[in-house]
Amino acid sequence: MIFLQPFGTYSFESNHKYLIFFGFGLLFFMMYLLWSRIENLWYNYKSKNWEIKDEIISFILFILISSVPIHFYNEVFLNDFFNSKYYEYDYLKHGLWFFQHSIVPIMLILLPFYIYLRSKFGELITSDSLNEIDIYGINKDEKITIKKEELLYIKASENYVNIYYTKNNIIQLKTFRSTLTAVKKQVPFLYKSHRSYLVNLSEIKAIKGNSQNGKIEFHYEGLLVPLSKSYYKTIKSMLGI
Repeated sequence: MIFLQPFGTYSFESNHKYLIFFGFGLLFFMMYLLWSRIENLWYNYKSKNWEIKDEIISFILFILISSVPIHFYNEVFLNDFFNSKYYEYDYLKHGLWFFQHSIVPIMLILLPFYIYLRSKFGELITSDSLNEIDIYGINKDEKITIKKEELLYIKASENYVNIYYTKNNIIQLKTFRSTLTAVKKQVPFLYKSHRSYLVNLSEIKAIKGNSQNGKIEFHYEGLLVPLSKSYYKTIKSMLGI
């Protein structure tokens, strides 16, 4: 507002000029917060299937809706609307001029920056990423991104967790400094089979033994993890066995 001086503000003189300019920014910010809420409802209504065309349409609608109170603010504080002989026709006529000569140019300038910043600081969700999970350890460099069906189980070992997963049908192991409780919050679809184990139910092949010496068998030969008495019935019930 200060440097570009749109909306005819280049010819505006007032002892409170910059305070009035600040009002434009504050009004725009309030409209953005309101539109963000509407956009979020729209995003959920579309089952989070949000594409670049939705981003552009949302931006255009936001500018159109925001231009109404911004134009009114402009007329009140810059053109002294209430102390002039304005008629409804003149107000609407000026509104069209205001939109054409001020809102549209600003919209064209802001759109590429808006799209860039939203894509840079937002989260890009694709069909693949919906099936991926991130697991973090305590240390800064401890992170792994894998598909849900690749994760087999997680074993706690003192102050560490061992993450067992597959890549190209080969069992892999990652060790992070963390706790089973912390990891459970990151991968809530895993279930406890033992006080030291979290397992991926969708990757279980069978349950061996009884409640006293139960074992969970995965779709890999010789890969077994303990199933304690406390979780035996629950796990079997979830698997429908």
